[in-house]
Amino acid sequence: MPSADYPQARRCIVARKVDSRMGVFDAVMWGVETDPLLRSVITLVVMLDKKPNRKVLTQRVEEMSIRVPALRRRVVGNPVSLVPPRWESTDDFDMNYHLRFRRAANTRDEAHVLDVAEHMAEMDFDRARPLWEAIVIEGLKGNKAAVIMKIHHAITDGVGGMAMAASLFDLTDDPSQRPEQELPEIIETGHEDAMDRLVDGTEYSAKTAVDQIKGIAGGAKNMVTGTVTDPVGTVKSSVDFTSSAARILAPASTPMSPVMRGRSLGVHFAVLEAPLEGLKQAGKANGGTLNDAFMAFVSGGIALYQAAHGVSLDECPAVRVNMPVNLRPRTDAPSQGNRWVPARFPLPLGPADAAARIRELHPILLQARTEPALEISEPIFRVLTSLPRPATTALAAGMMKGTDVAATNVPGPPIPVYMAGARVDQLVPFAPKGGAAMNVAFMSYNGKAEIGINLDTAAIYDHDVMVRCLEESLAQVLASAPEQGD
Repeated sequence: MPSADYPQARRCIVARKVDSRMGVFDAVMWGVETDPLLRSVITLVVMLDKKPNRKVLTQRVEEMSIRVPALRRRVVGNPVSLVPPRWESTDDFDMNYHLRFRRAANTRDEAHVLDVAEHMAEMDFDRARPLWEAIVIEGLKGNKAAVIMKIHHAITDGVGGMAMAASLFDLTDDPSQRPEQELPEIIETGHEDAMDRLVDGTEYSAKTAVDQIKGIAGGAKNMVTGTVTDPVGTVKSSVDFTSSAARILAPASTPMSPVMRGRSLGVHFAVLEAPLEGLKQAGKANGGTLNDAFMAFVSGGIALYQAAHGVSLDECPAVRVNMPVNLRPRTDAPSQGNRWVPARFPLPLGPADAAARIRELHPILLQARTEPALEISEPIFRVLTSLPRPATTALAAGMMKGTDVAATNVPGPPIPVYMAGARVDQLVPFAPKGGAAMNVAFMSYNGKAEIGINLDTAAIYDHDVMVRCLEESLAQVLASAPEQGD
C-alpha cells in the first residue's frame, strides 16, 4: 500500500483490466536472463551535497512509482511460454522495501558508495516484487549523502530512465517551490488465474501471427511496387539492406580481444569525470561529434590496456562493441519501456593519436547509427519473444557474449538539479555488461561528463590498470581540442 506520508496516492486507486503485456523489447531483456551473465540491471549513483529530507524524498519516489506503472507491478509469466510476460499489480507493494535508508560505514567516501552500488548490482531481484530498489546513504564525509537506484532494464532504458527520474528532481533547494502536478490514477491490473492466462496467451499468439503475416505481405507489396517504379534502386536497396542485416545479426560468441576473455557475475565500478564542453570541442575540432570523442576515449583506453599486456595494434586492431541506438520518439512517456536496438560492430583501436582516431571513427559510428536493417529491429525482437526461452537465450548469448565492450551515451540535466532539498553534485550511470567485458556509460550533467565504468572482474582482473588507461585516453582526447580562445 502507499505510504501514510503520501495520502494522495491512496485516493486514486482504480481497478481495471488493462493491456499489461510486456513490449517485445522489454520481454527480450527479461527473457535472456535464463543465463545470469546476461542480467540487465541499470544502476544510477546520485551524489548529494547534504542529507535529503526523508519525507520529501519518500513522496517523490512514490510519485515516480505512480507515474510509471511497472514500478508497482511484478512480472508474471504465462502457461503459453511463447508470449511475453505480463506486468501484474502486487497486493503487498511496500515502499519501505524498495526505498531504504542507511548510515555510511567504513571510509564514508565515494569508495564506500561504490562498494554498496557494486553489491546491489551483483544481486538479483526478488522476482515476487517490482523490479527496482533504492538505498539512501547518509553520514558521508562533510555531512554529504548518496542515493543508489537499481532498476531492471525490462522497465526502461537509459533515456527513458532519465525521463522517469525527473519526478525526483527539483530546480531549487526548496521542495515547496515545486509546482503542483496532478498524478494519474493507480491502475490495478487485477489477477488472472491459470485458465485466464492460457486463453489470453493463446489470443495474443494468434493476433501476433496475423500481424506478422500482414507485415510480411506489406513488405512484399512494397518490394514489388518499388521494383516496378525503380528496379535499379530497389535492387541496390535490397543488397544494402541484406548486408546491413548480416552485420547486425551475425553471431559472435568469441571476443576479439585476446586479453579480456573471462566472464563472470563479478563487477567493479569506477568513475571518471571531464568537462562536457571539452569533449564537445574535441569532437567538433576533429570533424566529429561528442559521441565520436566519447568512443575515441573508450577505444584509446582499451588500446592502452592491451598494450600494457603486451598486445599491439597490429595483433588486435579492433574489438567488438555493442552501442545502443535510441529509437525513442520525443513524445514517448517514461513508462513506454525500452526503445533501442544494439548496434554491434568492430571498433578500431587505432590510430594512437586521439585526433586521428576521432576522424577515423566518425564515418564508422555514423554508419552504425543509420544501418538500414535497424528498422526491422521490432519484428526481430518479436520473433525472439515467440521462441522458447532457452532458444531466445542461446541466440542472444551468441550475439552478446562475443562483445568486448558496451558503450552508451545518455543526456542528463544541463543545469543543476536538487533532490529533496539537497543539491545533486554527480549523476553517474552504470549500465549492464550484458555479456561484455565492461560497459562504459556516459551521462552529461550540468556541464560535466559523468562516466560510469562497469568492469567484469574475471575479464579485467587488474581493474586499476584499466581505469588508469581510460584516464590517460580521456586526457588525450581532451588535449586534441583547441585551447579556449584559439
